[in-house]
This record gives sequence, C-alpha cells and structure tokens, in this order.
Amino acid sequence: MSRHLAWFLSAVVMLAMSAPLQALNYEVGGCKTVTGYVNFTTISAAVAGVPAGSKILVCPGVYPEQVTITQPLTLKGIASGNASRAVIAINPNGNLAPNVTSITGQSLYAQLLVQNSTPNSPITVNIIGITVDGAGGNVGCGTDLAGIFYASGTSGTINEITARHQQSSDCGNGIWVENGAGLSQTITVENSSVHNMDGSGIVAISDQNPLTLTAAIRGNFVSDTAVSEPYGSTGIYAQGNSTAITGNIITGGTNVASQFTGIATDQNESGGGGITVSGNVVADIPEPHGESAGISPRNGTIVQSNKVSNVYVAFFPQAITVGPTIQSNTSMNTKYALAFNCIGNSTTSVSGNIFSDSGIGLDTVPSQALIGHNSFYNIDTVQADPCP
Repeated sequence: MSRHLAWFLSAVVMLAMSAPLQALNYEVGGCKTVTGYVNFTTISAAVAGVPAGSKILVCPGVYPEQVTITQPLTLKGIASGNASRAVIAINPNGNLAPNVTSITGQSLYAQLLVQNSTPNSPITVNIIGITVDGAGGNVGCGTDLAGIFYASGTSGTINEITARHQQSSDCGNGIWVENGAGLSQTITVENSSVHNMDGSGIVAISDQNPLTLTAAIRGNFVSDTAVSEPYGSTGIYAQGNSTAITGNIITGGTNVASQFTGIATDQNESGGGGITVSGNVVADIPEPHGESAGISPRNGTIVQSNKVSNVYVAFFPQAITVGPTIQSNTSMNTKYALAFNCIGNSTTSVSGNIFSDSGIGLDTVPSQALIGHNSFYNIDTVQADPCP
C-alpha cells in the first residue's frame, strides 16, 4: 500500500469516528426504552424534527394536537404494554382555525394535514395504525372538519386508520384526499375504519382534465351513526378522478332522521376518469325522506359485482352526457332496486343484475337507458312510473 493511500484511508476512518452518529429511530411518547431511539413528546415536534424519509413510531396515548406533515415520512402507531391505540385528538385549548383550503375552495380544519410546500417536488407520506378522533371539534359548516387531509402534491398510503367523531354541523369528514393542477399523484386508503361522521366518510376528488389523481379505496369499513344532520351524508365519495372503490363495507348505522348514500361518484361530464365501484357490500341504510341510496353513480362510472341490501333504493344512477354502467350486482330487501327519477339525458347500461325482494324493480327509467337482461325475483312491480 502506498504512503498516500494509507494516509487517505486513515483520514476517512478518523472523520467517520469523529462525526456524530445520526439517529435512525424516532418515537413519540417514550414507550421505547431501548437505546437508539430519539424521543419526542408530541407528534408535531417529531414530524418537523426528523430527516425526510424517516419512520416515526407513535406510542399508545392521546395526543391533543393539530398535526401538519410537510415532508416525506412514515407515521406508525405501535403497541406497548397492553394498548395499541395512538389517538390524535382535538386540542381543547386550540382555536380550531382552518389550516387548509381545498381545490373546491372550501376551508377546512384538518386534524392531520399532509401538505406539500413545493408542488414541483411531490412528497409521499404513509400513515399507519393511527386513530384520529374529532370529538369536540365542531367548527360549523363554514369551515369543514377533516380527520385526515391529503392536499395537492401529496401521495401515500393510509392504512389501518380509525377516523371517528368528525361531526361539524353536517360538514365533518373522516378522510379527504385530493389533487389539483400539477403532477399526478397516487393515494391509497385501505383497511381503515371510519364512523360517526356527519359529512362524508372517505372523499377523493380532483378537478383537472386530464385527471391528476389516482386513488384506491379498498377494504375499509364506513358507517354513519351521526344523529343530527338534516341534509344527509355519504360513506364514500369520489369525483373527477381515476378511483377504484373495491371491497369496502358501508352501513347506514342507526340514524333514521337523515338520508345517507353508501357510495356516490361524480365523474367529469365527459365520463372520463375511470371510476369503478366493485365488490363492495352496502347494507342497512334507513328510509328517511325517500332519498337514501346504496350506490349512486354518475357519468360513466362502472358499478359491478356489488351487494346491496336493506336499503331504500339500491341503485340511483344519474347521467349528464355519459351514463354509468350497472352490471352483475345483487340487491335484496329494498323499496326500489333501481330508480332514476327520470334523471339523465344520456344512456345508462343496466344488465346482468339480480334484483330480489323489492317493492319495485325499475322505477322512472328514462328512454335513453339501455336495460339489458336482468333477473327479478320476488318483486311486487317489475317496472313502474315510465318517464314522459
């Protein structure tokens, strides 16, 4: 070995030994007593204080704070002792001020906000095993409440989350993801429980053409048991994006004083975006005002292989320019299996469905609708109230 090479290697070793070791493990709450973890007392301090790309473990406990994440990282709730619930709660000393404006123009108070301050450099944030509790956070309908909000320019996965008690004078939402102008983003919401909201359980929206958001909403449980809202709420709502809503379970809870739609979609009027609703179970939606529905698709949505039972209207399709496709679904124990209310000036395709145990099979069907072969069992009236 040459003298110069030996000197160089020696210098590298000395620099490595003298440089401070960078911590790779981060926790909130102090339950990781082993060495090698940097502890933070609040989630907000942790998400602001770790290097980009870090994983932050959150110990069981209640964290009354409003959290904003602006860099790529993973936030994960963990088990310790005999508990495994880390709860982000409303800060009783906070002023509940809005902290984000949606692409819809709506101001929101987001309990856990994922926000990108540099739109040309998208960030990916994964949230796992966290409960977001909105109890006590009624900010009114001028400012919506959201448990988790992914703003434009963000991607990631929301997995094994509980969002509960987001109630705000009909404007409380469990999980809200969106993307506007800029680079395309991909967000997944999966295996999560959303309940006791009074607005929408899970929302995915985009307003661009071409569309900039690809969302997967799968394997979640959504239930509305809020008791006061007069205008109704929605389990899962997707608008103007490429969204696959698959394998979810949606129930209407026990509230009989308001209307509730299990799954609603509203694609661009051109029908673009490719929203699909497949393999979901929608059940037990009460019968207020004659307007509650299992699945209400609009403009080109494909609704396939879903099971809907014990609801007022199983399927309530609407169309402006491109009708939705409703095929190979099953409905049981409904007042109406499928009702249009004569809404739509374009074609809606209905075929291969099994409609069973219903007062009326098809109701107020517009002349443009394409009604193929469907099976009707135990139906009092197969088709009623033709449109003018």
